[in-house]
Amino acid sequence: MDYVNAVLIGGMLMLNVLSANEVATETHSTFNGDVLVQEMLITTAQYVEGEFRNIGFGVPELETATLNAGSSNLSFLIDLDRDGGTLDTVRYWLGDSTDLARTMNPHDRYLQRSVNGGTPTPVGVVTQFRLRYLTGSGELLSTPVDAGRLSEVRQIEITMEVQNPYALQSNTTSLAESQTGMFSSSVWQQTRLASQNLRR
Repeated sequence: MDYVNAVLIGGMLMLNVLSANEVATETHSTFNGDVLVQEMLITTAQYVEGEFRNIGFGVPELETATLNAGSSNLSFLIDLDRDGGTLDTVRYWLGDSTDLARTMNPHDRYLQRSVNGGTPTPVGVVTQFRLRYLTGSGELLSTPVDAGRLSEVRQIEITMEVQNPYALQSNTTSLAESQTGMFSSSVWQQTRLASQNLRR
């Protein structure tokens, strides 16, 4: 009887140790995942915010800087070289999820950027990139913004989400089976970002 009790108690202790180890591993993975997505989000957000603040730089007073304004895409004029020469056309848009089909996350995609219609360059990997546009008086414009109202765009609201490309708490490496996995996520929003050059 003593042996049976010892085996039972030993088994219970072993289960507790294994459970504690699993919780510790899960906590560590979640923490690392959170740090990763926050770093990815900060890097992408700083780049986007920095360029959006300079929309219209070098554009003549009577010329509209905003060329196209959609819910997840934006084209604008800017003098990237800051030399007073030919203006550049910069375009941002949300890529297709199939571009990152090799990752475990079914929602991640590139945030793409191109200059003067050149080869697209990924700015970062996001799961959400949403834009809204406001006039100088704070009126929210419907998207895509009508061509006749592009000159009224004075402020831009940016919402961006980044998720870990690798699932947490997933016991498989199969992409098809990982679609229900948990992904660390971080959201950033810049409300009413205004470029002094958007007054043209």
